Amino acid sequence: MKRLLKRTIVCILILAFLIPNTGCVLQPKYIEVLAEESVFEGKYYYQRYDESQQEVYREIYQGLMDQQEMFFVHGTDSDETNEILFTVLYDFPEICWTEGEVISTGYELFSCVTVRPTYICSKEEKEKREKEIREEAEEIIATIPEGYSDYQKVKYIYEYVINSVEYVDEAPDNQNIYSALINKKTVCAGYAKETQYLLELAGIPCIYVLGDATNDDGTDAHAWNIVYCEGAYYHVDTTWGDPLYDEDEESAGQFEIVYDYLCCSDAEIKDTHEPEAKYEYPECISETLNYYRVNNMYYENADRNALLNAMKQTINVKGERTTFKFANQEVYTQAKDLIINQLLDTALGYLGRKYYLRETQCFYTEYDEDNVFVIDWEYK
Repeated sequence: MKRLLKRTIVCILILAFLIPNTGCVLQPKYIEVLAEESVFEGKYYYQRYDESQQEVYREIYQGLMDQQEMFFVHGTDSDETNEILFTVLYDFPEICWTEGEVISTGYELFSCVTVRPTYICSKEEKEKREKEIREEAEEIIATIPEGYSDYQKVKYIYEYVINSVEYVDEAPDNQNIYSALINKKTVCAGYAKETQYLLELAGIPCIYVLGDATNDDGTDAHAWNIVYCEGAYYHVDTTWGDPLYDEDEESAGQFEIVYDYLCCSDAEIKDTHEPEAKYEYPECISETLNYYRVNNMYYENADRNALLNAMKQTINVKGERTTFKFANQEVYTQAKDLIINQLLDTALGYLGRKYYLRETQCFYTEYDEDNVFVIDWEYK
């Protein structure tokens, strides 16, 4: 039955191109692209294509924006057309009325491909969602303090997304931005699309990245971002930055935010994240904007004086927490042993003398996989 139906559709399409009673063939009417070229400037996936592929990309974009049920684009390769359609969605996270399910059929005789997307809402709902997304995003961007650097903007949005969104496997619309930005419940695709949309609105180039991620449960398909910030590319993963994304994780609820996935390099993320090779994403070499480096929490070696001074500096200002990030497992192990067995007693003695406390205490947490050691101080 399926085969017969497919043949019937093909015959109808071919007959539609014939001029009645003449046997002459009409060229299909390709979709008219109304969007200006500036709409596509800076879009990562669009820039990867040659001129003919970019033409198809623009036609697909227009068809999706108009929510057309069926439209013609140039070319003959339906598989390539489908791939281009997906990359339109990767470049434009605000397109949330389709999730990429499509039937494309190529016709060499007419040098065209018919595209039949599947839409998940009506045109009225589409317009409503567009308005909600635009207004919500503009309100968020308006809260960024004036004068923030690009790095501060990235950090601000990283924190906003993590603090406002809840990781929910079965959340409605969880493969698009609406689930994250409006419903506040999503999975990795929603996190990454909201992050991308907000950063681009703030003037930070941001790429939606596809690949695999490995954790204690194995390897799964994953989505995150690459940003261009202050002269270099960095990975940003707001999903993994949310300590509640994996409820079984020991760190869940203890860190307000996990900063290991804010502006990190290929080297820092390679053990857990593997980008899709076919897209040739930009190399992320710099570690300059690593959160721990920026905030003087990064240690290349287990230096006794440096570690103790960091604790004293926190105590001097009644800081709640001292965080140490170590360059590798070996340094982490050495430093952890030194802190636990020697330096904590010295620091607690300093705490007692400074604030005239008869009893002192602190709590520490070991994040062995991340080479991070955190101390929380008590002042009463």
